[in-house]
Amino acid sequence: MKVKKNKPKQEIVLQTKGQGNCPSTGGPHGPLVTDSVRGEILCAGCGSVLADRVEDLGPEQRSFTMEEYSQNSRTGLASTLSIHDKGLSTVIGSSDRDAAGNSISSYMRYAFNRLRTWDSRSKANSTERNLRSAFVIMESVQSKLEVSDTVVERAAYLYRKALAKKIIRGRTITGMVLSALYVACREANVPRTLHDVAKAGNVSFKDLSRSYRVLVKSLELQVDSFNPLEFVSRIGTLVGFSEKSKRDALDLISRAREKGITDGKNPVSMAATAIFLSGLINKEKATQKNIAKASGVSSVTIRNLSRALRKQLGLDD
Repeated sequence: MKVKKNKPKQEIVLQTKGQGNCPSTGGPHGPLVTDSVRGEILCAGCGSVLADRVEDLGPEQRSFTMEEYSQNSRTGLASTLSIHDKGLSTVIGSSDRDAAGNSISSYMRYAFNRLRTWDSRSKANSTERNLRSAFVIMESVQSKLEVSDTVVERAAYLYRKALAKKIIRGRTITGMVLSALYVACREANVPRTLHDVAKAGNVSFKDLSRSYRVLVKSLELQVDSFNPLEFVSRIGTLVGFSEKSKRDALDLISRAREKGITDGKNPVSMAATAIFLSGLINKEKATQKNIAKASGVSSVTIRNLSRALRKQLGLDD
């Protein structure tokens, strides 16, 4: 019978009699102590080393920080499209010492200086500068919009594709980057509107709309519209509605979809209107103005759409 106790560094294995004799005393050995760090098996009775250089077949228990990982890893981080060089660049260090820490000769120092110069010049072409500026903008907007790395990776792919087709020429980098990010949000069904992206990127809604249309047309993208259900929880939270009101708004949108009322309608406007009608039903303290401000649509749109929903869903009764 074997009994194992988990410890951070060592593992104690108890064995019954008749499985070997201690080489020092000649009698039955005591419990075995397995030192997984040194790779030794010891006799707990007399302290003799019964075996050494034992291979540890257990899982790796150490964990590394990002700095330790970058220093000890042989592979480095995975390549990604959201970095201008895809994370595969090689940097020539500025130290004039070799791997052993000894000073290099003057000839080698001159050679490495020339290599550093040509390395920096090779990275100074227009494409590299464009990608470097674009992905800095994308990284800053990602934190503001709180989107995942998967969305950013897709947006980086779309921007690289647009750059390869020379769609960026004559247009702002910011507008095209934000357009690619908005398209990626639409494809991943992440509820972010053009107003949200324009506000996060500090550009006008009109310029971003123009860049978005150019990107979709040039790359021949088939972008599906958002699901209005995705915006209900967000708008309801911003105006302070209860969970019951949010559920009632979801029910109103589902009923409107069954009757085909949502076809051709702005999904954000539908969500805002459903929130407004649900607030009236549950007597929530929120006005059209507050809901319009939280959703980014006008009060007139909510008023006209709510009138149509009331009539077709029979809410006036």
